[in-house]
Amino acid sequence: MKEKNIKYVVIGIIVLLVIGFFSIIFLSKKSNPGTETQNENQQAVNQGQSARPQSVKPMDASDHVLGSLTAPVKIIVYSDFECPFCLRFEDTLKQIEQTFAGKVAIAFRQFPLSFHPEAFPAALASECASEQGKFWEMHDKLFADNKNGNMSADQFKKDAADLGLNTVQFDKCLDTEKYKDKVQAQVIEGKNEGVTGTPTSFVNGQMVVGAYPFEDFTASDGTQTQGMKSIIEKYLNQ
Repeated sequence: MKEKNIKYVVIGIIVLLVIGFFSIIFLSKKSNPGTETQNENQQAVNQGQSARPQSVKPMDASDHVLGSLTAPVKIIVYSDFECPFCLRFEDTLKQIEQTFAGKVAIAFRQFPLSFHPEAFPAALASECASEQGKFWEMHDKLFADNKNGNMSADQFKKDAADLGLNTVQFDKCLDTEKYKDKVQAQVIEGKNEGVTGTPTSFVNGQMVVGAYPFEDFTASDGTQTQGMKSIIEKYLNQ
């Protein structure tokens, strides 16, 4: 009888130990709820890194375009008015305009970077100027401001006056951030297309990241790399 009682006691102790073990695991998870969330977050990050960018939205009449929409080569540029590399890339774009007049259309899309404090206001200024038919004129003014190290809302308003815009209309447009949603939508659109920095261009859909020069060049790793001229000629010769 005693042996039987001892057996029951041992079984009871084992059961209690098992219950206690699983209770500790459960309580540990409850006391550290961030663990599963962190794992899910890391999984989402990994999925985002492995995701393929969507194809770029085609150029259309809603874009700010230099050239004809029927041109055989279309270059879509996501840019930031305060970005020093975008300023450098403007020289390349001017060479493209001069060399391939009538054969290339260039569209400017907004992608102000968050760490450039005047980039977003400058983007708004360009859209406010576009409202009065002077996008490209303001575009040039803003990059000149970048080059001169003089970017501010007051300067943008001065630029508008210099361009002969209706300053009351322009100032109100800029102060109320009238085109905030449009600029933010283009940033989101660019990110969905794989844009992470500026300038990023799409030449007939081919992504070109960085301030590529006009002529071929030697990359930092020593490889010979096509410049914008060669990339464009490739499509013209197809």
